[in-house]
Amino acid sequence: MKEDAGAIGQQLRAARERLGLGVAQAAEQLHVDENVIDALETGRFNALGAPVYVRGHLRHYADLVGEPTASGRYESLYHVPPDLTAVPHLPAQRVTPRRRWPLVLFAILLLVAVAVWWAMGVQTS
Repeated sequence: MKEDAGAIGQQLRAARERLGLGVAQAAEQLHVDENVIDALETGRFNALGAPVYVRGHLRHYADLVGEPTASGRYESLYHVPPDLTAVPHLPAQRVTPRRRWPLVLFAILLLVAVAVWWAMGVQTS
């Protein structure tokens, strides 16, 4: 796979050089750091982060230098379909007794207030 990544990078570099663009010029036109261009041209895709970022940088760079097949080659080599059957599970959050006491206190005060209001209504009738 490393050889394939290098081949994609060489294709991009050759296209950039055919256009007479320097690394700095390409980076400026894409609004990225020169290190991004270097990583793309040397096939060090893992330096760019998650695959979604690699695909985005590759697509924009390939469009700039007129090599749309480069991003397609990356997709065919590295595309791993997402597992849509996996359900993300968040860890259950337990309410600690420390956090429960304000709720209990509020419930008791509410019951006392209702009892006092009811008692006042019964006495005035």
